[in-house]
Amino acid sequence: MGWLPYFFCLLFTVIVFRGYGRVWTTVEGKTQDGELFEVAGDEVGIRIKGREYRFLINRFIPSDRRYISEWSKVVRCHRCSKQLGSSPFKEAGSYKFHESCFKCLVCNQEFKGGEKLKRDEWGGMVHAEHFHKAQMCDTCSRILSTTNLTNKQILKDGRMTCLSCSSDGVFEVKRMEEVRKRVWPTLSTLGIPTPVGDVIIRVVGKDVIQKHAKKINARGNLRGLTLTTYKIISDGKFSRTTFDHEIFILYGMPHIECASVLAHEYAHIWLNEQFIDDIPPVIEGFCNLVSEATLVKEKGKLASIIRENMKQSDNPVYGAGYRRMKQRLSVLGWPTLLAEMKQKSKPPNLR
Repeated sequence: MGWLPYFFCLLFTVIVFRGYGRVWTTVEGKTQDGELFEVAGDEVGIRIKGREYRFLINRFIPSDRRYISEWSKVVRCHRCSKQLGSSPFKEAGSYKFHESCFKCLVCNQEFKGGEKLKRDEWGGMVHAEHFHKAQMCDTCSRILSTTNLTNKQILKDGRMTCLSCSSDGVFEVKRMEEVRKRVWPTLSTLGIPTPVGDVIIRVVGKDVIQKHAKKINARGNLRGLTLTTYKIISDGKFSRTTFDHEIFILYGMPHIECASVLAHEYAHIWLNEQFIDDIPPVIEGFCNLVSEATLVKEKGKLASIIRENMKQSDNPVYGAGYRRMKQRLSVLGWPTLLAEMKQKSKPPNLR
């Protein structure tokens, strides 16, 4: 996550424009209710049912594009995206804020001129000296105001989430099934077949994941884990292999992150059923490529942030491994990369 070092604060200015949710229409004729919250270059941010998405502006009909153009001309608060109205506002660098939004999320005091600030990707800010006290959303890294946290935002295993991520959190297997159905079209497009063996998906806490991780010497801040068992059945002439898989997914993650983690774990299942063996950076890097492919299909800002964190990660296995396999993918493409991975297969020998 990149932090802007600090700003200097000034005041004033006024302007009026009403911005509400509206029905958006694509050039193909599809409609959707949503609230415009951001315009960035040739993309627009629309909040739909509490989830934030990004679309190309030219995807919409002319009247919607005119609305976007007018909306973007209005001076808006960088934190809440609402119009600034007729009251004086605050400025920090090129950003403008309502006075009520221009406060430290830790001490809740208004910022003053010349103070050093730190901000997140979502417009939240704190005094630089308070940053070490700040709580962050476990998924999107929003800075949280601990004085306004609800019980729903504090998970049983100690994680904290912002309102947006908690409202979209996956807490049960039924909701996970919706995520699974959304993930598989992307995996099929890549050339990854459905598993041969049975797959059980469990939505669990960090303690359960860590407990099972010890069985395979896995370490780190794990969001998911896959355990595979197999049996080789032979009658002396013919043999066949059966598989059983358990996927453990951390509960409470928002839909987009959950989809990326589930895709990562399904990639492990494909590797396991092929008996593909290699060093951890290659294995985890490959699985992160599959995870990224699902994020590319998502249009939310959160998907962009997770992808950027993946690219910038200094983890020698997950980060460096991803960049290594990403470079390989750019050379080979998916069909050839999958074929190359299959060449690493090392099936067990019958005794």
